[in-house]
Amino acid sequence: MNLTAMLVDDELPILENLNYILPWEEMGIEITGTARSGVEALGKVTESHPDILLCDIRMPSMDGLELIRLLREQGETCEIILLTGYQQFEYARTAIKYNVHEYICKPIDYLNLEHKLRELAGQIQKRRQENESQRYRSQEMESWIRHKQLIDLLRGEAPLEIAYPASVPEFITTGTPYTLLLVDAVGYFRHSIGWSELQHQRWHETVSSRLREVAERIMDDCQILSTRKGEWCILLEASGEWKRRSEELAHQLCLELNVILSLDSSVKVRVVQDDVPVNLESKILERYRHCQKILMSHSESEDKVLKASCPETTLSYDHTASKGANSWITREDLEFVTRWIRQGNKQGLRDVLERLKQQMGNSGQSFNRIDETNLRFMLVHMLRELREVQALAEEHEVNFWNALQGAVSMRELLELAEVVTHACQGKQTQPRPSVSELILSACEYMDARLQQDLGIDEVSDWLGISPGYFCQLFKTQMGVTFVEYMTQKRMESAALLLTTTEWSITAIGEATGFKERRYFSKVFHKHFHMKPSEYRQSKQLGS
Repeated sequence: MNLTAMLVDDELPILENLNYILPWEEMGIEITGTARSGVEALGKVTESHPDILLCDIRMPSMDGLELIRLLREQGETCEIILLTGYQQFEYARTAIKYNVHEYICKPIDYLNLEHKLRELAGQIQKRRQENESQRYRSQEMESWIRHKQLIDLLRGEAPLEIAYPASVPEFITTGTPYTLLLVDAVGYFRHSIGWSELQHQRWHETVSSRLREVAERIMDDCQILSTRKGEWCILLEASGEWKRRSEELAHQLCLELNVILSLDSSVKVRVVQDDVPVNLESKILERYRHCQKILMSHSESEDKVLKASCPETTLSYDHTASKGANSWITREDLEFVTRWIRQGNKQGLRDVLERLKQQMGNSGQSFNRIDETNLRFMLVHMLRELREVQALAEEHEVNFWNALQGAVSMRELLELAEVVTHACQGKQTQPRPSVSELILSACEYMDARLQQDLGIDEVSDWLGISPGYFCQLFKTQMGVTFVEYMTQKRMESAALLLTTTEWSITAIGEATGFKERRYFSKVFHKHFHMKPSEYRQSKQLGS
């Protein structure tokens, strides 16, 4: 941003020389006005607030010293360079009193004046950058404090005893009612087992960015909190038409986030809308846990917005178990797990887990830290038994131990148990899957990786058969080749993204496995007989 300057001198030739001899534009300074008296300058400075004022001292009606006295009294902070043909001590003393930057005698040495102006401009720009940096740090601190307060509330970890800096307004006000939306990426924990931290970060940033875009478009007064990986809590102040806006936001989040995740059928967004306004400090934790319970008690296949309108919740999650409470994981469950693993009976393991999930979804079920510990112990037991009977690939086992360490909720632990069960290799005496089952598994694997550079070798290796045999089975079963199938699916996904998002052509190409826009457009044109931009336009016109 350019600096601004005003020139003040009662002698017109000097005023014109100052304006035209000095390279103002090159120095990054814009002349906003000139004046030939102190009275005229006073009004113009008050109006335009220049960064720099070049001012003569001896002028009619109001001299330069009187002008700078009045400006300082009005609070003007511009840097001042005084010009004078008289070297008097009184002038210098007054200049110091009113914080004048420079005192230059006439006749003016324009090269020296240019040098002084360049130095002054650099100092002002540096000061601006420091002030902007300080302002940014203050905003970051404010955001962090607010986020920390709310996260502590939702986790029930600590009382709100954060000391605010003087520049940070207190966010949580007693008596103001809030409600919440819980946004959950169902299947994310299962899907991300084995990911690197960078993969987690990129996925989370992509979804979080779209979530913020949607929320800011509909509501500008909400707080978005990332409560854990794959879960967000949106706090809304319950004022005005909050119910209508909350419902609109919930449905729009379901729609737009699931469009992003449509390329990966194993992850799906569900939203719980809470209709009960509560006080943040005393009740929001209870409502948050109630919304989590709503998620647990509904089928993962449901794609509607779930409602949490019951004013009272029966869910408790105490850090200590009540006396006489029985754990919902029994010794019999562990014995069944051991038996089914050693017999290579995947269905038996699935039945045990399904029963535990049903208990978790029971509205009267109370959970505590002992229950979570027991579930974690059951997973450790499963992994050790699977290692003993060599029913788990080594690379899978490493990923599962890491996932167990990172799981932070009972639902994540149950998801991990399901993934471990699915990954069991079983015993060689088990019947081999049919051709249709093999190809169905291949299609599911391919559909979940349309954005990757997926090859025949990777899919056949995942199925445990040779590439040639896989190609033969796939063509016979599906009627198309591997490449034709991948192209068809990628084009369908690209068409969906073109009609339901505002992503760029390049971004849609990358999201469907094409690194180069030109090649993506060529394949798209061959498939749909029109360019991607033409396809998008035709759909917009049609709607």
